[in-house]
Amino acid sequence: MSGIKMEIEKFDGRINFGLWQVQVKDLLIQHGLHKALKGKPAPVTGTESGKIGISDGDWEDLDLRAASAIRLCLAKNILANVHGISTAKELWEKLEELYQAKGVSNRVYLKEKFHTLRMNECTTMSDHLSVLNGIVSELETIGVKLDDEDIALRLIWSLPSSYEHMKPILIHGKEKVIFPEVTSKLFSEEKRLSNGNNVFPTNSALVADNRKKENVMKKKIMCWGCGQSGHLKRNCPNIGGHSTRRNSNIDGDANYTSSVEDYSDAL
Repeated sequence: MSGIKMEIEKFDGRINFGLWQVQVKDLLIQHGLHKALKGKPAPVTGTESGKIGISDGDWEDLDLRAASAIRLCLAKNILANVHGISTAKELWEKLEELYQAKGVSNRVYLKEKFHTLRMNECTTMSDHLSVLNGIVSELETIGVKLDDEDIALRLIWSLPSSYEHMKPILIHGKEKVIFPEVTSKLFSEEKRLSNGNNVFPTNSALVADNRKKENVMKKKIMCWGCGQSGHLKRNCPNIGGHSTRRNSNIDGDANYTSSVEDYSDAL
């Protein structure tokens, strides 16, 4: 049983008791010790043909190993609360009594935690799902069963602004919102966003695009005062100095008309 100590995080009263309990039970099953959680079976009588009983010695060995395995998965502060309990069944039930809160206050607290869950921008989808599934597991442990679609919708509504464009994609036109489908699409979207393939332009991209358009527009503008491109007459640096301004009114009017048309096209 030395592997249990390394594979299971020790329960210290702060981690999810329901998930810890599931892991410990799975390990007991793997090692054939889970029967000890139900307590010592009644002795087999002669009328119960076909059943094979277990000797007192074998049962004692099974129970001791199961109880030992559970204790190895407990932190010292928790171990002190169950000190003196010898059988695996009593130890298991005592832990449930202490840490599997089923009261109204705990139920309300977990429901509020579920309905107010929000994902931070810096959180990975995997970590966020872990938190959501942990809350769902705790609710199910105390008898609160959640519909698969309710969990999927809670996940969608908890997404941050960077996933806002995904919400209508995941909901609209669907007869039923399916949790595995939602998680699969969100993982794909997270990968796309992390690779920098966001089709939605950022503020910096918009600024760069606007600057590019401004440069193109400036190249199309021609000053009818000096005949050079890139500025209008009112901003002409050549007027009053060494100007190449056209003296012909006809040429000037024609150039002006052409510049206005080019400027309009640039806009």
